[in-house]
Amino acid sequence: MTPETLAVCTGSTLANARIYVEPLTFGMDRFKISASPLRMACFLGTVAIESSRLRRVEEDLYYTTPDRLREIFPSLFGPKGQYKAENYLRDPVQLSLLRYRGYHGRGLIQLTWLDAYKAASAALGADYVTHPQLVEQPEHAALTACWFFAVYKSCLPDADAGDMYTITGKVQGPARLQLAERKAQMGIALNSLGGSVQGVRS
Repeated sequence: MTPETLAVCTGSTLANARIYVEPLTFGMDRFKISASPLRMACFLGTVAIESSRLRRVEEDLYYTTPDRLREIFPSLFGPKGQYKAENYLRDPVQLSLLRYRGYHGRGLIQLTWLDAYKAASAALGADYVTHPQLVEQPEHAALTACWFFAVYKSCLPDADAGDMYTITGKVQGPARLQLAERKAQMGIALNSLGGSVQGVRS
């Protein structure tokens, strides 16, 4: 895969595609994502949205208004929550410790929660538990994303069917945020990779 192809498949800038093309190619080969254009398209369509088109490798926890914190984290700051939203404004470090014990979303597919960091560490041989910031580095951001998609969430059978609905539920959760954008980017990627839409689930 060339940087130009990756840029088209993810909607990213060419500069960002150049950063990630080698580690993503390595990871996709290692975890058999590159076995077919359809698998690659489903994966890259997912990565495109999860990483804001290869621009973001860390969850944004910088909030400037109490209302927004209450909206995003109602269990912490809502009517039944036990914390004051005002105490966590403009403080992503403390918010991460409160919500995620420091294991907030990182990587090209947002690796989140301690259990996921432990599993990635065991599978990939890097100490993400002690050094979670490693997941923000291009090599680890890409490798954890490939592992997360192919192994941790077992998305390859769904990718073989082009089933972005199920993939999005596994990766992002039942809300399936930005599902339409994920499907659209998958289609762009599939076309760029020379794959066929035959049999792809709508």
